[in-house]
Amino acid sequence: MKKHLLKAKLSLGFSVLFLLLFFLSACGGKKNSEAKVRLSSNERALMDSLYIKQIEVLRPQWDSLCEARYEASVAQAVDSLITTRLEEEVRLRARIKQQQ
Repeated sequence: MKKHLLKAKLSLGFSVLFLLLFFLSACGGKKNSEAKVRLSSNERALMDSLYIKQIEVLRPQWDSLCEARYEASVAQAVDSLITTRLEEEVRLRARIKQQQ
C-alpha cells in the first residue's frame, strides 16, 4: 500500500516538474526578438483614447499617493543630504589633519 502511495507521489512530482520545465522553456525564446506591430491610424487613435481614459482614472490615485508619501520622502531626502554632508566633513577634517 505504501509503495503505491510513494509511486503516485513520485509520479505526480515528476509530472509537475515536467510541466513546470515545459512552461518555463516555452516562455523563453530569443531575448532580442521584438514584435513588429504596425497599427493603422484608426488603431493608433483608439489606443490614444484608451490611454487618455486610463490616465484620467490613475492620475487622482497617483496624486493621493504622492501626497500621502510626501512628508516621509522629504524627511528621507533631508536625512540623506545631512548624512552625505557629515561624511564629507569627516573626510575633509581627516585630510586637514594629515596636511598639518
